[in-house]
Amino acid sequence: MVILAVIKLCGEAILIALVVGILIGIIGNWKDWDTTLRYSNAFFIAGCLLIIAGGTSKLAAGSEWFSFQRTYAESFRDMSASERANYIVDASSSVRLVILGLLSGVLLIIISVLVTRWF
Repeated sequence: MVILAVIKLCGEAILIALVVGILIGIIGNWKDWDTTLRYSNAFFIAGCLLIIAGGTSKLAAGSEWFSFQRTYAESFRDMSASERANYIVDASSSVRLVILGLLSGVLLIIISVLVTRWF
């Protein structure tokens, strides 16, 4: 189960990096970027922003937990016991977002280095 969770997390990080890369490509084409340095800088900045976003999600976890404690029981009415348990774990766990932000950010920074070397 742990290996499956790690593979799923890595897949999500690759998907996020791919979506951000496509957006950077679209913006670069739209703004007529003619050098690889501009693309490299964009990938680097996007990677740094994802790492920062992952880190700040951990800081915001305390306030999320406080608001989660005020969740009404009516929202759990249509859930089974296992669905309720999974919802509580997902709502109270911010480590997943930190890891996801870190992996996606590092992947984008690696792409920024590769863009300058290969193109």
